[in-house]
Amino acid sequence: MRQSLLRMLVIGASLALSGPASSEAADVEFNNPDKAVNAYGITTYLDLAKRFVPDIKSVENGYVGKTRTKIRHIGGAEFESKDADSYGLFDIASTIMNADGKKRRLVLFDFAQAADAAQGLAVLALYDAGIRNDFLDAVDVGFDESTYFFDQATLSVADGSDVILTMSSHFNSNQSYNSYSMLLVRNDRIEHIDTIPLLSDRTCAAEHNQEIRFASNPAKARPYAPITVFVTDMITPTGEDCGSEVPPQEARGEIRVTYSWDEATKAYRPDSDALKKLAVENGNRF
Repeated sequence: MRQSLLRMLVIGASLALSGPASSEAADVEFNNPDKAVNAYGITTYLDLAKRFVPDIKSVENGYVGKTRTKIRHIGGAEFESKDADSYGLFDIASTIMNADGKKRRLVLFDFAQAADAAQGLAVLALYDAGIRNDFLDAVDVGFDESTYFFDQATLSVADGSDVILTMSSHFNSNQSYNSYSMLLVRNDRIEHIDTIPLLSDRTCAAEHNQEIRFASNPAKARPYAPITVFVTDMITPTGEDCGSEVPPQEARGEIRVTYSWDEATKAYRPDSDALKKLAVENGNRF
């Protein structure tokens, strides 16, 4: 199993906070493939993983499989991973969430490739949290090389309903790419609310960091509470001697977008396109 250094480095550059009336963040466990899923049976996390990579098996340095079961990507067909011919098994993270007033088990399988590829296969699977651990739904939530639950895995949006928060990332020597997804479970099916790409980087003259947090108040559920997304954009001069590179002015700004439930379309809708504009600006910085 992969060590947590990458996750700590990336999540350490971001922030997730719930609103005053929101419930505490769900506990996330990182599981060995041979660990039993619950106390009622002998099913292991490796058994669950074989639904998605049927031939995955233990090898000298971990787990590898060559075949995969096709499942829908939460962002649409254009986001499906198509450049991998083998799949390792790195993190297996799990948590318990609330969906439509029921307890559900979420398991996030990060099938990062055994060989280099631009985008990983990250399967988020939904199960009943009872004795039988029945499979309910699964989607690919991978938008980058590695995917995991955000530091706050779930956000309460109603009495008995949570939104799921995941993030995909990769980084190089001076840039960190992070995509944050919000997901809702209705009728035991995982639905996409939105994915927000952020970019942090460093030059000789300045650091440009973007951080994100989420807030909701379940008491305002109609039937789901609004979700407010805050993105803080910060430019900080390094003070280093960078020759002809002119240091920018120190700056700090915040983008705030609120997603509200639209009963007519049965979906969350943002109150502005500010995050989409930010994504375009970040794309121009790549």
